Parts: sequence; structure tokens; C-alpha cells
Amino acid sequence: MSLNQAIFVHVSAGAHPAPVALAVAVAIANWALYIAPLTLIVLWLRGTRDDRCAAVSATLAAFAALGAAAVISSHIMHPRPFMDGLSPNWLDHAPDSSMPSDHATLLFALGFALWLNRPPKFPKVHLLLLTVACAVSFARVWLGAHYPGDIGIGTGLGLAAALLAQTAPFRAGVGKLTDFGIWLYGWTQRMLSR
Repeated sequence: MSLNQAIFVHVSAGAHPAPVALAVAVAIANWALYIAPLTLIVLWLRGTRDDRCAAVSATLAAFAALGAAAVISSHIMHPRPFMDGLSPNWLDHAPDSSMPSDHATLLFALGFALWLNRPPKFPKVHLLLLTVACAVSFARVWLGAHYPGDIGIGTGLGLAAALLAQTAPFRAGVGKLTDFGIWLYGWTQRMLSR
């Protein structure tokens, strides 16, 4: 048994989890992810231009991280714990490659990008997304959908994409895309108010 599998066996729900714990973990694993787009919407609707730039940068970092994750998972078939017989399939997940975790990749990319870009009106919003990332990641391991290593790789991809979003060419593109988004948002508001 690998170290990844051994850690999983110690932290997973096992064959007979408490029903309440199972229900809470399934809810976190399936629904907490939606806090991320709601956070980006709030940054856009209630924030300043710099808040909107941070939201756009985080979104682009998330897309970059998910793109890298898709390439990895399409080239490396890594079975999920329930496929290896180490856990029941508590999430009724498809038996596809588990590495890296898309949920961890997305949430950590957003959280790290907002940490590095600190939206001025919401300077601690990254703490919310990083907390959600940790909770969702733990729930998905506990429920047998991922190994801890899948989460680690997703976290690394998220951090790498957030750092990429700090480069000068990326930041220049974010500024232009944000300005276009602000213009489009204003134009839409004017059209709807007619």
C-alpha cells in the first residue's frame, strides 16, 4: 500500500460513517463549491475597478489551472479510492481519473489569486475561498472520491496558476478585459433601463 493510500485509509469515512456526518460531508462536497461564483459576482457587483480586476484575474487563473488539470487527467489514469476497493462510492462518482481534483484545483486557484490580488473593498475574501477549498477537499477525500495526493496536486496547480496571473503580460490583459467588462456591464444596464 502506498503512502497516499495509507493516509487515505486513516482519514476516510470507511464503510459505516455516521448518517449525519455523511449527509454534511456530501452537502459540503457537492454544494460548497457554489460559494466561489457567488463571491466573484459580489466582487463584480459591489466592488471597485480594482475589486473587479481581482475577480477577473482569479477567474482566468482558475481557467488556466483547470486547463492544466484536464491535460493531466487525460494523460494519466489514476483510479479513485472506491475504484481501488478502499472505500464505498459515497458520492456516486463516475469511475474516471481522480488526479488532480478539479474541485481543489478550482477553489485553490481562486483563493490564492484573490490572496495575491487583495481586492481593496474585500481584502480578506481569499480566506473564505481557501476555507471552502479545504472543507471541500477534505470532504471529497473522506467520501472516497479522491486520495490526499489528488488534493495536493490540485492545490499546487491552483497556486501555480495564481502566480502566473501575477506576471506583467497577464496583468495587462486582465486590466483590458476588466475595462471591457465594465463597459459591457454599463451598456447592458443602459439597455435594460430603457
